[in-house]
Amino acid sequence: MNNKTLPLLLCCIICLLPVTSIMAAEDNLEPGDPFASIDGEPVFLGELNLVLTERLNVRDLDRVGIDVQRATAALLVRRHLAMKSLEAKGGATLESMLSRQVEALVVDLRRRGSSLEKQARGRMSDENALITDLRWRLAWGQYLKSRLNDANLKRFFEQRRDQYSGGRWEVSQVFVKADKRDAASRAATLDNVNKLADKIRANESPEQAFVDAAVEHSESASASDGGRVGWVQKDGDMPGSLMAAIRKLKPGSVSAAIQSPLGVHLIYVHQMEPGKLNFADLTDQAQLRRDAANALFDALLKQQSGAQINWFVRALKPPAGVTMIPE
Repeated sequence: MNNKTLPLLLCCIICLLPVTSIMAAEDNLEPGDPFASIDGEPVFLGELNLVLTERLNVRDLDRVGIDVQRATAALLVRRHLAMKSLEAKGGATLESMLSRQVEALVVDLRRRGSSLEKQARGRMSDENALITDLRWRLAWGQYLKSRLNDANLKRFFEQRRDQYSGGRWEVSQVFVKADKRDAASRAATLDNVNKLADKIRANESPEQAFVDAAVEHSESASASDGGRVGWVQKDGDMPGSLMAAIRKLKPGSVSAAIQSPLGVHLIYVHQMEPGKLNFADLTDQAQLRRDAANALFDALLKQQSGAQINWFVRALKPPAGVTMIPE
């Protein structure tokens, strides 16, 4: 990374506004206090405040809901896990690059009459959090640049052709509301919906069994129509978790219970029409690149499958069923 990048990184740091953390206010925690650890290595509250402020661009974190704080805390833990994998891959070469860039930023700040400490002061953050955030941005940015080339993107496209080639699916659903704040209730709902799926699959006519189940159990507006949703093609037609499952289903099959921000879903695929687009036909690769980056991130997480994660601030611990490392 060249020195032209430094002003942008500096801007990202300077633009942070003073904030007050809910966790710090209520629990007398400081930016240097850990809210979690990975294999005994702490993840600090200052990092949480820094990311929240940057993502939400708010002046007062007291107005940030605990669900958002909890989700951001989980993201930070995942970042640390991914960073451990990047450091293992990059070794001394990566560490040397990161050290040079951090030192260059420190020098640039000093030239401007500032410092990392000054930038952190009043923001419920500290120098350590700023450096940790900068190291992640540099390492992750370099990794993406090296991996998201045309050859790898084309390979990613071909492996998931149904998702990007314009295919579409005709589906029905059973939808059951579930309170995400009540882990026990949500787990029970998942179990009940999976049992319903087993019952439908065992029926001599799964399609009709699904229709009957939707009429009886679904809380969606489509229940009276046997759960019929119609044709879907892209994320946004249904929640992303549902579309990801739909793309893996064959016509005539029933999904397992799927969680979404709305509740718990069961999907039946009636038919599928394959798309005809090729990689060279894509005029906008933005979604493909985002998905490929997410896949790279998940791959880094999986390399830390044996990591031991501990949570020290109970309010920030993810709810039951949320895993830090994908299976």
